[in-house]
Amino acid sequence: MSRKIHKTISDKAEQLHDNVINTRRHFHMHPELPGEEKETSRYVAEKLSELGLEVQANIGGYGVVGILKGANHGVDIAWRADMDACAIQDEKDVPYKSKVDGVMHACGHDAHTAIALGIAEVLSSVKEHLSGTVKFIFQPWEEGSKGALAMINDGVLDNPYPSAIYGLHQGSLGANQTYMEAGKLSLHYGTVLFGSDKLDINVKADNSMNNLWALQERLVFMLNRINRYDIKQRKRDIHNLINFQILAKASNDETGEIILSAQFRYAMQEYRDEIRGELSHIIDDFSRLYNAEASIGYTTSLPPVYNDEADCKEAEKILWDLLGENLIIISDEVPPHGTDDFSLFQYALSGLFFFLGSANLNRGLKGANHTSVFDIDEECLTFGIKTMSAFLYEVLERRA
Repeated sequence: MSRKIHKTISDKAEQLHDNVINTRRHFHMHPELPGEEKETSRYVAEKLSELGLEVQANIGGYGVVGILKGANHGVDIAWRADMDACAIQDEKDVPYKSKVDGVMHACGHDAHTAIALGIAEVLSSVKEHLSGTVKFIFQPWEEGSKGALAMINDGVLDNPYPSAIYGLHQGSLGANQTYMEAGKLSLHYGTVLFGSDKLDINVKADNSMNNLWALQERLVFMLNRINRYDIKQRKRDIHNLINFQILAKASNDETGEIILSAQFRYAMQEYRDEIRGELSHIIDDFSRLYNAEASIGYTTSLPPVYNDEADCKEAEKILWDLLGENLIIISDEVPPHGTDDFSLFQYALSGLFFFLGSANLNRGLKGANHTSVFDIDEECLTFGIKTMSAFLYEVLERRA
């Protein structure tokens, strides 16, 4: 590991301290909903062009790609950041409060985008020493999980096709951590975030049924067997491995129809087919018991965010040299039930997803994601740029 280059990277990141805070605040004040990231996309594309990167825009919607080519031969890797905001009213009393009524960056995507631009600038400053290529992917529509697939279908991974992809999420989402403060980074072995399937269940009941509402509730009760379904008799609390929820339900006495919308989340991709099989058994049992015609239609399926053990071991060695005890290693712990469509990139190629501490308990900065008072300790921005720039540089060096 070249201490001289890493000091250069660290110094450059420190020089960007005020600029990256201003960039993050610009995004925070001008949030855009999923699929509507037009101005954010334009801003990102302009910044990347100013850095001399090869820029592609309007990929999978408002997605942007910046390609940074090092002076030395090497492999191609990618870094992904999400850009969209949430349909939530910003109720913080801060100078950089959202200026868009009913829309705010309540999940830190403003920070992710600012950090990615910072990494691009830092690595651009040392590109004469850089081996290989970094493809920076700025993704729209992460909330709702449509952006990654749209970009992949639009060829974002082509020319060049990366050998690995990396990304991060701010916050304290590491398993069993109440808060993770700025200046810390966690590396989670195995499942990082849950997978999720969404489905519709349609029932046509016998016209002789007198109380369709009661039949609907019976179906809901039977479906909740999923939360008690012990996959392969595992000893761990099944509620940590499977989470089945009814999202909406409706019945029509005149037509004898019941329509349910539901989702289930799972910690391992292999569980998905088992859960689907159990759901089919439940629907078959219900149909037979109540002389009804029932069917299941799956509308979306998002695999878990999963960090491969071999990739984690490589990253742990690099990051321990860079961070020491500021690196938090998590293994054999149940992940949070959140999702992220970064998993679709991982499904196409290898890669790792990190969590960047952003809380500051002394300042009261501990608002949960997707709440109206969400905020971060902006010191995490420079730390994130410094750490991940050095990490990507080192990955490229070791794989050249």
